[in-house]
Amino acid sequence: MKKQILPLVVVAVIWLLIGWFGRGFFLSEDIVLIERVRQGILTQYDGKPPSSRELTYGAIKGILARSGDPYAALLEPDAAQRYEADFAGESGVIGLFPEFADGKMIVSVVFPDEPAAVAGLQVGDEIVSLDGVLVDSETSLTEAALLIRGPVGEAVEFVVRRDGQLLTFRPVRQVRTIVAAEMLEDGIGYVAQYTFTTNAAEQLTQALQQLMAQQPRAIIWDLRSNGGGSMETAQAVLSQFVASGDLFYVSEKGDGRTTFPALGGGTAVSVPLVILIGERTYSAAETSALTVQESGRGTLIGGTTYGKGTVQATAPIAPDLLVQMTIGHWFSPQGRSIDGVGVVPDIAVTDDPDTEVDEVLQAAVAYIEENVAR
Repeated sequence: MKKQILPLVVVAVIWLLIGWFGRGFFLSEDIVLIERVRQGILTQYDGKPPSSRELTYGAIKGILARSGDPYAALLEPDAAQRYEADFAGESGVIGLFPEFADGKMIVSVVFPDEPAAVAGLQVGDEIVSLDGVLVDSETSLTEAALLIRGPVGEAVEFVVRRDGQLLTFRPVRQVRTIVAAEMLEDGIGYVAQYTFTTNAAEQLTQALQQLMAQQPRAIIWDLRSNGGGSMETAQAVLSQFVASGDLFYVSEKGDGRTTFPALGGGTAVSVPLVILIGERTYSAAETSALTVQESGRGTLIGGTTYGKGTVQATAPIAPDLLVQMTIGHWFSPQGRSIDGVGVVPDIAVTDDPDTEVDEVLQAAVAYIEENVAR
């Protein structure tokens, strides 16, 4: 049954993409050309052709690749399911970040004592495959991230190239920490937030309520190694620290613009605030830090953030398929963009990876002790 309706699905998918790519980017004859090539491969190719569905997916990926959007991706059924779980904050993680360098996907960060480090993965390893799926220049970071993250307690198989040798590692995914909080010495509250998934706002609010019940003299909000997330979550999270006014806005195609104001009723809107940032602070986390800095609500300490100022949307094009693409850009209330430049801290501090001391956190505590009354 699926094979009989697939040509119609192909046309429907292409028409959806036409609407997203500018209402007229393709002409009707383009659709005919795509279908003609697909049918030609299926009926005349003198070899073992891909399946009809594989050709369909390939066509969609080709359209997305030609868009020029580095974040555009087709999420096939397995990846689509992983995305839904990941967006809800339910995925397991291994403590590793990949990046593209010279057309290769390289391990750029491995957190100490996390599953990736325990398994033996190292910074600089070139990722060749993930769970048997080949990784190459056409693999998006979104696809790779969704292969790395997945069900808690299950291993993900890495095949990496190191010093000319192929090595295999199988780190086991562990529960993803969304928010962690504690009271430090001298009445300083500390809360680390690692993502802006849909459950992050509720967890952060609960953590802040527990800290505020202990009447802290200041709060340190740690956004280092925060991968960002949704606009709505950023709005809810920032509203815990900022009492009123616009928090940020998102520019959209043409003259579109959506503004996100403070929601009111925040838990920690008056306590002195210090935010920790660094090169692994991404997207919504960067925008949040910029809003606090621009409004004078708090002080930023650490390093310049990554500089991802784009906003992606992920939409269904079939019951088991999702397409991700860039739909806008983040801006501060005053119109500042972080894209490609990041957020520069008020006080620059570098953490020394060769010491057990967290120099950035240490600098934040020292700043509070010098500038905030007990």
